[in-house]
Amino acid sequence: MNINFKIILLLICSQIFLLLLHIAVLRNTIKKKVIFSPLLIAVKCAIFGNIPLLLMTWLLTMRMYISVYEKINVILYALLVYNALAYSYCHIFNMGDTARRIRMLHEINLAGRLKYKDLEDKYGVKNMLEVRLERLTAMNQVSRHQGRYVLKSFVFYWIGVIVFKWGFFLKYNIYPRDDIENEGF
Repeated sequence: MNINFKIILLLICSQIFLLLLHIAVLRNTIKKKVIFSPLLIAVKCAIFGNIPLLLMTWLLTMRMYISVYEKINVILYALLVYNALAYSYCHIFNMGDTARRIRMLHEINLAGRLKYKDLEDKYGVKNMLEVRLERLTAMNQVSRHQGRYVLKSFVFYWIGVIVFKWGFFLKYNIYPRDDIENEGF
């Protein structure tokens, strides 16, 4: 069997493994009634998935008569492709989990029909802010100290800065309001 075919098959299986691992961890976490961020669990599962992929790729290359340099290239290729696909998986999961339009459609479907006021009560600005702060707290990005929120981790902050700078570099204003644009990212 060709090495390319084996690597592609391994990468497909690694994504199936990621999906199954994510399902198992989510169900276990829900069963134990632990407060969690589903997206953070997806990210941790994706990171963990590197271990079996690395091991399987190493075993696969050890049986092949190729140079050490080629073996390293195959392993790096597998890790790069896996992590790109895992990154995409996390984004797709996040969109499905948090997209308000999808959630609104789901709520309307469950209820049969809803009044505008019912949706406004459920998805109002106050609720939206509370939900986002709860998620940031669950992901250990912010904490509450003396009634104020403070940054606990700068990971998402710096990702936001990079995205903002990238948009600026592309001449794309991701924050169209003047008051946000001038806050000095």
